[in-house]
Amino acid sequence: MKRTAYRGVSFHEAQDVVKNQRYDRTESRDFLNGVAARSSFGQGLYLVNDQELAAKYAFCHAEVENDEQAVILKQKIHLAHPFILNFKYSETRLRKEALNWKLDQNPSLTKRAAETNEPSIETSRKIGQVIQDYLLHHSYDGIIYHLNDELIYYVLYDQTKQVESIEIDFVFNINLLKKES
Repeated sequence: MKRTAYRGVSFHEAQDVVKNQRYDRTESRDFLNGVAARSSFGQGLYLVNDQELAAKYAFCHAEVENDEQAVILKQKIHLAHPFILNFKYSETRLRKEALNWKLDQNPSLTKRAAETNEPSIETSRKIGQVIQDYLLHHSYDGIIYHLNDELIYYVLYDQTKQVESIEIDFVFNINLLKKES
C-alpha cells in the first residue's frame, strides 16, 4: 500500500533528512508550550496525512530548537501489512491486547508493574514498546490510525524499507506567525 505522508520538522533537521533520505530523531519530545510528542506505539517513524497538522508539528520542533524556519517534509510511504486502528478497533483495545499478550509471555511482570513507582512517561514508553513488539510478532510492519474521517497517523517500523523520496514540501518562518498571533 503506497501513500503520501507528511512530517513537520525544523529547517536544520529537514536539511539532514533530505540529504540522507532518512530520519534520525525519535518521536518523543517536549515542546515549549507544554505539549509533548510521545511514541505511543513504540519506536518508529510517525507521520500524518495532513499538511496543516504537519505544519503545527514543524512549528513546535523549530521553536524548541531555536530555528526560525520550519519545514513540512513530504514522502512516499509503503506499508505491506499495516495494522488498522479506527472507530471499530481502538487504540485502547490494541493496548489491552498487547499488554495481555506480554503478560501471558511473562506473568511475573504483573507483580513488578504493581510494585513500581516509575513516572508515567516511562510507563508510556514501555507500553509503546510492548505494542510495537506485539505488532511485529504478528507480522505487522506499521500502523494506519484513522483518528477521524480526515486525519490519519502513520507509524512505520522500518523506515529504510518503507520511506522514499523525502522532499521539502513547504518552508515557513515561525517568527512571522508568532507576530501575527
